[in-house]
Amino acid sequence: MVKGEKAPAAAATKGGKTPAAGGKDKGKAGKAKLPEEKAVDETFEPIKIDVKGAQTAVVCLRSTEENVLIRACDALFKFADKSDANKLLLHEMGATDTLFSLTQHDNPIIKRNATMVFGLLSSHPDIRQYLRKIDCIPHMITLLSPEHEALTNEYAVFWLRHMCSNFSTKTQITSQNVLQPLIRLINENDPDVKFNSLSTIDRILDDYNARSLLRELNGIEPILNNLKSDYPQITETVCNCLQKLATDPNNRTVIREIGGLDRMIDFIGLDETKDVHVHCLNALANLLEDTECLDLIQSNGGLKRLMQFVQDSALPAVQAAAAKAIGRAARKPQNRKIFSEQDAERAMICLLLSENDEVRIAACQALAVMAESMLSRETIRNNDGILTIVQMMQKDNPRLREFSTLAMSNLTQSNSNNIRELQEQGGLDILIHLLNDEKDTTKAYACVTLANCSTDPVVRANILEKGLITNLLAALHTNYEIAQAKAAMLLSAFGIDQKARPEVLSNAAIVPRIVTLSKSNNDEVRRNACFAISVLCADQAIAMEILRNGALEILRDLNASESRKSKFTEMALQRILDSQLSAKYSYLGRLENNNITTDGFYDMGPVPEGGKFLTIEELAVQEVNDRRPILIVYAPEKNVPQFQAVPTEVPPEEDRTRARSSSNSNLARASTPSKGSDGKEKSGSTATGRTSKAGKSSTKEKETKTKTKKEKTSDKRSAADDKKAAETDSSTTNITDPKAGYQSTPDQDFLTYLDEIRPQVAKKPLAEQIPILARLVSDKMGGVIALDDITTFGYEVSMIQLKAEIHSNIVPIGRIRKGIYAQRAFLFKTLADRLGMPCTLVRGNYNRAWNEVVLGESSGGVRYPAKTWIVDLLHEPGRLIHANSSDARAYTTLS
Repeated sequence: MVKGEKAPAAAATKGGKTPAAGGKDKGKAGKAKLPEEKAVDETFEPIKIDVKGAQTAVVCLRSTEENVLIRACDALFKFADKSDANKLLLHEMGATDTLFSLTQHDNPIIKRNATMVFGLLSSHPDIRQYLRKIDCIPHMITLLSPEHEALTNEYAVFWLRHMCSNFSTKTQITSQNVLQPLIRLINENDPDVKFNSLSTIDRILDDYNARSLLRELNGIEPILNNLKSDYPQITETVCNCLQKLATDPNNRTVIREIGGLDRMIDFIGLDETKDVHVHCLNALANLLEDTECLDLIQSNGGLKRLMQFVQDSALPAVQAAAAKAIGRAARKPQNRKIFSEQDAERAMICLLLSENDEVRIAACQALAVMAESMLSRETIRNNDGILTIVQMMQKDNPRLREFSTLAMSNLTQSNSNNIRELQEQGGLDILIHLLNDEKDTTKAYACVTLANCSTDPVVRANILEKGLITNLLAALHTNYEIAQAKAAMLLSAFGIDQKARPEVLSNAAIVPRIVTLSKSNNDEVRRNACFAISVLCADQAIAMEILRNGALEILRDLNASESRKSKFTEMALQRILDSQLSAKYSYLGRLENNNITTDGFYDMGPVPEGGKFLTIEELAVQEVNDRRPILIVYAPEKNVPQFQAVPTEVPPEEDRTRARSSSNSNLARASTPSKGSDGKEKSGSTATGRTSKAGKSSTKEKETKTKTKKEKTSDKRSAADDKKAAETDSSTTNITDPKAGYQSTPDQDFLTYLDEIRPQVAKKPLAEQIPILARLVSDKMGGVIALDDITTFGYEVSMIQLKAEIHSNIVPIGRIRKGIYAQRAFLFKTLADRLGMPCTLVRGNYNRAWNEVVLGESSGGVRYPAKTWIVDLLHEPGRLIHANSSDARAYTTLS
């Protein structure tokens, strides 16, 4: 057909008929047929798209075309592998969920590429946090099966390795039976698959239960087979796995049975693997803790090779790791014996000569552990270990000083030879200097070492001379509780020495600090501080200083607490009270037979609830009041003051022959006896009314005739002297002046009582001495008092007058002429203690007090058990009342 011509006429219709003109059929003709439509061709020519943005690639992940998905995943893998920021950007674009769905695609290539990108995304912590919220772990574990491609396995295990960084996810993964496929992948030839599988197992083994599960799956030997891998990363991971597996005793048995110990020793001996020797030694350290493993290594000669390797290695890190391994294994006594047989102590001492501080530190740690054995202590000293460690204690490295001091503390424990060696090597000065070290742990170890040295008297004296007590303050004032506890222990160790106590008292900060530590919340600190208080209370001056700092109230509160009280707090409280009987009587209201009162004992009355015990100095500064007087006894029979008071020196002979005017005041004043023109003393009377001796020419007849007259004259003279002395004392010294402090004057009346009673009770049994003393006390305190006459006895007025006369609330017991229960019991106890008569002093209610004695009974040569009796000092002086009788209740209580 030529171009431009018309088409030929229409072809004949079916049956040879042609359509009628005009387009209409006449008769039975149908509709005209339409021309046939062409078939639709859905084929599309490929379009090459130049994707330049990650967003476009992410959109392509939703495509249904496999080629697009493959290429999009490949592009996203390269993009994500560049940086963590790219990974996070893909996640924010919504690629994470899409990629996870593609890991389930039927096309293995799409599955592989999607798994690779999905695995890369798991390395970002924020994306991992999101992945934990979706249930993707079971599917990713299925990708570890051998039916998938190697890259799919690799990146699936890569994903699991990163997801195991979280413990909760790790537990979830372990519960999905992931260890079996991971063990299979360890045997793969691909190093990446091997490394990722081992790394995943390494992280899973952080869970202790997984270690036994791996053993049950026979996974230990496949791990051990990769020890000599050509790749250091794989070897390091294998060592980490073995280190964790070796913490389980059953796993150690398996490793021992499959020859793992020999293989590890051989591996350490290889010079080409020295880069990972440290990791292998860390794993071997756990195995060496097992005594059976150590025996096996010793029997095979491996331990000897290890000792030689430690000394010959040129790598400090390896030497340090080996020393740590030996130190850890030596914690068991059986292992220490094995190491000692292999001369491990000498090897560690050789390591101390290294120039590397880390090696020295590790060697000191190992020696500290081995020094727990008595045999090792001797071996270390014989190999000049003491000298070498003393040198380490002087180094500039703080950690080296710390662990060398730790080693020395163990070496000096119960070993006098090492203590003497330490002294000879000049280590005592260094240890005292280390009490001021910058590290608190070093201070603690120095305290322990010095406490060990205190067991040797010669060394202890040497340490005290070098100023231990002064340097101890730094350790006591540290905030490190262990150092506080050890410093308190050191103070108690040296507090038993009398030479140390004056230094403790002169260092004003020590006693307040140890009292403060006694209320620490740490049990060991509190226990050691209380023990130090117990030791120091043996010194009366220190005990009073402890009392002034509130230790008594602190210890009472501690003993009232069920959770904080202990035998040490109870002992400290008891020691304080025993050292200060005045406080004990005020707090407890009872003194036992063995509580012997001495000069300075006073009764301030019971301490009120929540109140504080006051010292005599604090009581002396109070204004004179109308309350009960404070009774005190101060009557030294020698010119040696036994109390904190400072008495004036008065010749005893003159005191006892002089009138009681010298005891009119609590001030220390030496009263010079009046003399006549001939230089002889004028006659006077004692407080008991007995006449003093006159000239030698006086006869007994004259004394008898003029006795009554002299008593009256002496009483008048004494009263005049008392008044004059009181005026003189008040004008010279003010006892209420807190700056002057309290000063006690010897109680001449009390001394006279002693002189009077001693001949009466001499060489008599206790049962006879007690009534004699009771009658004397009654006579000096106003005589017999009927029960109904107590209220009209008038002792209160006498007390008030006496307090006003001496201008003080503190009244010497010998000055009291009228007294009832409390005053008489006080006098009886103080006199009985001077005479060696055991008795108690018990305080009751309503100003009641009494004395108890323990006496046995015998009848017809038969001795009966001793009973407790109460001494009657008022109604029938000298009568003994059975402690459990109704008469005793009537005497001790207000009916």
